[in-house]
Amino acid sequence: MKTINLLYIRLLQVSILLASTPLWAGVSADSDEGATCRLEKITTERLPDLNIPRSGHDVCYVNGELTIFGGHTSGFIPTPTAEYYKDGKWHLLQTVYNHDGGFSVILKSGKVLIGGGFEKHLGIGQTFVVEKYDPVYHTFDGFGCLVQKRVSARAIEMAGGQVIISGNWYADDTIEKYDGNETFTHFKNVSQQRTLPYIFRTSKTNALIFSGMDTHGQPLDTIIVDQLHGESFRPPLFETWKPLFHDMPFNCDNCFIGDESRNLYTYLFPIIDQDGQVAIAQVQDTIFSILPTTAPIPMKSKWGAIKYYSPIIVNRKTHHTYLVGIDNTFRHYVLSVKYGQEPTPMTLYYTDPIDNAGGNLPVLTEDGNILLTGGKNGNVSNGKVSNNFRPFSTVLLLRLDSNTTTESASFSWLWLILPVLLLALLLGYFFLRHSKKKGSTNSQEDTSHTEERSQSAASELLMQRICLLMEEQKPFLNCELKVSDVATLLATNSRYISESIKATRGITFAHFINTYRVTYAQQLLRQQPDIKMTEVYIKSGFANETSFFRTFKAHTGMTPKEWLQTLPES
Repeated sequence: MKTINLLYIRLLQVSILLASTPLWAGVSADSDEGATCRLEKITTERLPDLNIPRSGHDVCYVNGELTIFGGHTSGFIPTPTAEYYKDGKWHLLQTVYNHDGGFSVILKSGKVLIGGGFEKHLGIGQTFVVEKYDPVYHTFDGFGCLVQKRVSARAIEMAGGQVIISGNWYADDTIEKYDGNETFTHFKNVSQQRTLPYIFRTSKTNALIFSGMDTHGQPLDTIIVDQLHGESFRPPLFETWKPLFHDMPFNCDNCFIGDESRNLYTYLFPIIDQDGQVAIAQVQDTIFSILPTTAPIPMKSKWGAIKYYSPIIVNRKTHHTYLVGIDNTFRHYVLSVKYGQEPTPMTLYYTDPIDNAGGNLPVLTEDGNILLTGGKNGNVSNGKVSNNFRPFSTVLLLRLDSNTTTESASFSWLWLILPVLLLALLLGYFFLRHSKKKGSTNSQEDTSHTEERSQSAASELLMQRICLLMEEQKPFLNCELKVSDVATLLATNSRYISESIKATRGITFAHFINTYRVTYAQQLLRQQPDIKMTEVYIKSGFANETSFFRTFKAHTGMTPKEWLQTLPES
């Protein structure tokens, strides 16, 4: 009876797994041994070249047309031009101003707001200039002036047509607002100077602003997140991870995965740790967390290390996100991550070596492929090094069509396998019914034991996620941390968190969190023996000194000073 029960349960689990997961998930092809991210070669297609070689430009789809604004051309000279692709060729347009390193944002009106950029050749100075592009008539209208000169800024449209702008390069940064008509006004000072910041909405009227780099291109040791309305704060995630820097214009709504109609504002962006490992972060409201994937994001292939250089690009139709990289052989890579599942499956696409493309913002085409326009990648082409003085005019299409084909193929196999599984399940069901007549009491006991084992496995899996959260994001350093906060970070509920800790560790949530706090306090005392106890308890996440001393002694059997005396002299 016990064997039949287990067989039936295993068959049921397998059928559910096959019905919810493509058969190729977790399989490695042509990749390093032990990898669990599928590696697949994709084809590339060369489209007609741009009229003008350019880098530092912005690119987007507007009114159904791929359109490029500004940038600089050969000689590191800003170009007051734009181009749109139609009927198999690029059409050159004259802009009102130069926008090399400027920002752009597609407005709900259908027009494009474009502003800022370098004032002179060689990336020198900043500008106030602002104009609008009308994609219906392919015309530009210079109409306004920023509050301050800006380069390497970003912007996002809020409710009511207002646009928030922030970021700068070698000049002071602030937050300013465009009213949707003609006027730009100072909105708020920033907590720290930033270049190319992310601006993520958290509601119709509020947004977060943060970056990993200051206005001189130096990494920020401490990352502070500003809010349009509310106090600035430091997410625990940024204690060990930093936003992956990409030096290119970018519309932050390109990485939006939420649902504005439900007031759900969720974004994805790439992060990197001190060891160079890249991951994908998710932010909703003010909660920052790591998107769980089936394996760590691959940082190398058999040809060498991969350098990811783009922001996250989201295809909301298929729930795929893309991160673009390149290696020293000038193979291009597109990491595809299907969000909405946990853990999220990944596929790493690669090309043959390409020596005259990449280094600028990739754009998602309307049919779900990746397009590279112009840019620079540091390679030698025709005897000359690709850099800011010699950008490309190349336009390259990376075809991801095989992604859909692969998944479709997996489900075609699934239809062949499912009838066999269903037959096995039916046979198992009849065996169970027959066995129940012989011994219903034993059956209930076996089922109960099976359920207990299943619950135990689920608790252990959740516990692993809780521990990973504690080690990577260190939320225990927040003295006001509640079980509901951890549940939110892990997208589950508070009861599951408490039950998992109780089932696997035999302790309460408070005791579990205090264990991490005591361990952190011991690290501080070990590294800084002369540190003041007030500083220790504050940094370790304790609410007050009394709680710190009581908890420390309960966990170690000693006071902090007594514990220090047990350490060997250095």
